[in-house]
Amino acid sequence: MKNPIFLSALTFILLFFSFFLSAGQQGIFRGRTEDKNGVKIVKNPSRPVYGRITLDLEKDLTLGSESEENYIFYRVWDIQADARGNIFVLDSGAHRIQKYDRNGKYLRSIGRQGQGPGEFERPIMLAMDSHNNLYVGEMAKIHEFDPNGEFVMAANIPFFYMNFAPDDRGNFIVTGRVTKEGGQNLGVLILNPEGEILKKITEFPGLPLHESGTTISHDYSPQVRFSTIAGKGIVYGYNLAYRLYIADFSGRNVLIIEKEKAPQAISRQEKNKIINELHKNLSRAELGWSKNLIAKMANLPKHRPFFDRIMVDDEGRIYVRRRKSVLDDSPGMAFDIFGSDGHYLYETELSFLPMCIRAGHMYHTVYSEETGEVKVIRYRIKNWDRMYSSLD
Repeated sequence: MKNPIFLSALTFILLFFSFFLSAGQQGIFRGRTEDKNGVKIVKNPSRPVYGRITLDLEKDLTLGSESEENYIFYRVWDIQADARGNIFVLDSGAHRIQKYDRNGKYLRSIGRQGQGPGEFERPIMLAMDSHNNLYVGEMAKIHEFDPNGEFVMAANIPFFYMNFAPDDRGNFIVTGRVTKEGGQNLGVLILNPEGEILKKITEFPGLPLHESGTTISHDYSPQVRFSTIAGKGIVYGYNLAYRLYIADFSGRNVLIIEKEKAPQAISRQEKNKIINELHKNLSRAELGWSKNLIAKMANLPKHRPFFDRIMVDDEGRIYVRRRKSVLDDSPGMAFDIFGSDGHYLYETELSFLPMCIRAGHMYHTVYSEETGEVKVIRYRIKNWDRMYSSLD
């Protein structure tokens, strides 16, 4: 006969773990929330509320054909989808944006190569506002097109910007390098269509200038990452601190998201790989710089950046791609997913970097080295409706 005391203890342990697992599924937040000068700060622990999630992806659309002109892609730099499911593919190699309906039917081409109204020299990024107006960014210029693809205006931006978001008042929030004595800082600014700075939202330390007056960017350079929250504002973060800022279009921070994460020191092997790669690439330019000089000019940070990409879906979830070691050549990419309320909801892994996440779909490009073909792939996220977008 079994010991009744043993059975009681076993029952208690099973009930305890059952309750614990149930509590985890219901979403107990184990961090804390603070308020500082009217700004909510969510301090997340290192583990997500709902644990690890596998996004169940099913390929449901492929665009790209070498036999049809309107489906030939040369160098796809960005993809956007509007509220109706129309797809916009920025083909920098062809200096145009191709528009397709949700079923992949070609609708029209937007733009062409040139320097006139609605023409591009080197288009590199797309953005959309809450009215489905399309914006095309290239160096020192941002083009606006209405929802039908008709050219509206071009804003001349005499400023080195790295990303931008249109607001609903005709201005732009941009991230870019701000020159200062001794180096360059990384700024988040509001500009008008003439490129004038209306407001400096914030500024972070950038690359210091070497005595030669030169800086060198590398895989671990300090950067500001940035994405748009459709119709509401932006989310941005400085990659050397695990802290995200959500700001409205006036530039006012309304939420700060933090995640408990210890910095990881950069190993000697990582340093050597970065310096060797820089030396190889710069040697092709016949600059004759030694590895010691390149190491001084690169000025590696004390620790590895925490992340290198920020994306937002139309449910307000924020996807942060963790920065891998330069020694890690595996295809997997780890993402942290935060809710619209700032809580760390999930962690996941993908084998590719999506260019757009919208309405339960991810958009991705695939290049074939054998044929040279470029294809745009859309995946349906089959468990999209079962994902939380906030702490429920």
